[in-house]
Amino acid sequence: MAKVNAAAIKLIKNNFSSHLDAALTEHVRATESWAGKVRLFFAVVFAVATGWTWGRPDNAKMICLALTIGWLAVMLVVRSRQSSGATTSQVTANTLIDVTVVNLGLLALVRQGQLGLFSELGTGLFLCYFPLLAVAANRYRIGLVLTAGGYAILFYLGLTLYAGHAPWFRLAILGMTLLVFVAGSRRPKSLVIEVADNELDAAYQLGLQQAEQEMAAQAHQLLLPPPIVELSRLLCTAKHGAGAKTGGDYYQVFNTPRGPLVIVGDLGGEGFEALNQVNELHQQVAREVAGGLGLVGILANLNTWLVEKYGGRRPFTCVIAEWEGEQMRYVNAGHPPMIQMSKPQGAQAVNQHTLPATSGPLGLAADAEFVESTVSFPSRDLMIVYTDGLFSKLASDREKGIAEIEAMAGRFSGGEVNTLCHRIFDCAQPGYDRTTDDATIVVVRRQPE
Repeated sequence: MAKVNAAAIKLIKNNFSSHLDAALTEHVRATESWAGKVRLFFAVVFAVATGWTWGRPDNAKMICLALTIGWLAVMLVVRSRQSSGATTSQVTANTLIDVTVVNLGLLALVRQGQLGLFSELGTGLFLCYFPLLAVAANRYRIGLVLTAGGYAILFYLGLTLYAGHAPWFRLAILGMTLLVFVAGSRRPKSLVIEVADNELDAAYQLGLQQAEQEMAAQAHQLLLPPPIVELSRLLCTAKHGAGAKTGGDYYQVFNTPRGPLVIVGDLGGEGFEALNQVNELHQQVAREVAGGLGLVGILANLNTWLVEKYGGRRPFTCVIAEWEGEQMRYVNAGHPPMIQMSKPQGAQAVNQHTLPATSGPLGLAADAEFVESTVSFPSRDLMIVYTDGLFSKLASDREKGIAEIEAMAGRFSGGEVNTLCHRIFDCAQPGYDRTTDDATIVVVRRQPE
């Protein structure tokens, strides 16, 4: 997945509204073509009306002819001005001119002093308001729609009162239409801004989350030993993957007077808080190991520290092991089973078995007891220790996940130590997306003397 630049997303969000206004302004200019079609339609309609009323004795034909000429004139003038591009102010003026043509037509009918002519032709002319308001609404400018609608309503109200007509029904219809067009002109812009804001917020949060994850992963690596650690008669190789949500995996190798000591565990937690807690845990582990205590003593003191610090609410599962001669002493405190394999030089493992948990997790009870076990660990033997995040992509059930890792260990046991470590990790983490939890695997090989 490509990294999301949170700063760039923030800049886009801040500039989005102005960019949208600019795009809608360009759209306003494009909608002038529809305004021209409406004017041409009106010119044709009133030209037909001129012919229809030509034989009448009143002035209906002259009014219709004047409206025909008026619409054609407005259409041609606007088109000539549009050749160089219509500005926002020109669009506003064009809209008001369109409404004025209708107003002048209605005024002409009233000025004839023939109420019957106003009643007959005024209805059709009144309907011209609605396409003009629709064109205005299509420009997505609330101010323009309100200006054009208010201009039409106020003029028609004064004119009909002057003519002695009751305008309330028509004005109510015109007013309701105006409200609908205002809502229609507002909604697309607000909807686009709302959707874009939500998406940009999500992208921004994703960017921050990814940046935090990257920083946490890099910082976590600083707390871990190098990928390959070679001590006297012991070789350790490990691979760690940072979780997308939770972290807290811990792994360290110590060279003590009694021999090499390895500890692998999982404290849990989220983000940088978990990273800080792992660092505090490491400092405490280092102090306990330096105190020269045995495995049980180290875990007992570490358990007391965890209970006091977190009040029994933060379990720490771990495996701690040390080697002396051809013996390995270990305690598995609530961690997934360790895998021990006997492997001749350059060959597939001939013996593989698991070393299950010997005690419960640390950090839950002050009086917890830890049981140490000892197994034979001759030269070229391998031990595989991992955290539960390693199999989280393979199975949601713990037992099934453990079985999957054990099967992989046997399948890839013919490889060298580093190859075995990476093959198990990569096959347990298919795809490119991170797991939600940290994943760590450590492979220890007893070197020949």
